[in-house]
Amino acid sequence: MPRGGPNQKAVAAKEKKAIAQSIKDAESARKAEAAATTEWATGSNARGAARAESAAQKADEAARKRREKAALLAAEEEANTGTGKAKPKLGAASKKKGGGKGKKKNDLSLLEDALVGDAEKKAKEKKKAERIRRGGEGGGAAGG
Repeated sequence: MPRGGPNQKAVAAKEKKAIAQSIKDAESARKAEAAATTEWATGSNARGAARAESAAQKADEAARKRREKAALLAAEEEANTGTGKAKPKLGAASKKKGGGKGKKKNDLSLLEDALVGDAEKKAKEKKKAERIRRGGEGGGAAGG
């Protein structure tokens, strides 16, 4: 009859190997999780940046439209009223146009003017390209 049970040294070695393997597995899983997290974070940041840029463009476009509308209303009112209401007309006009030219512009206003101008140029270029594309699709070889 054999004495005792399994070899104690062999059992201890197997336990030691299992512990070492579990440590390696945990470390590799942690690295994979970190890589996946950074990959997801990068993607979400890109989407967030695109969303913010889109929102900024929409805000610039809305501001430009408000300015154009105010200018058109002022011009229309000027044409309709004639010289009867000169003071209110001048007050509105000075707020719109004279305020920027009469006073010294600070850095923020200069930057805003540049950004608004760039946004308007981009919008015009985009519309022009779209018109050219639509004209090319519908008209065939007709130039224009």
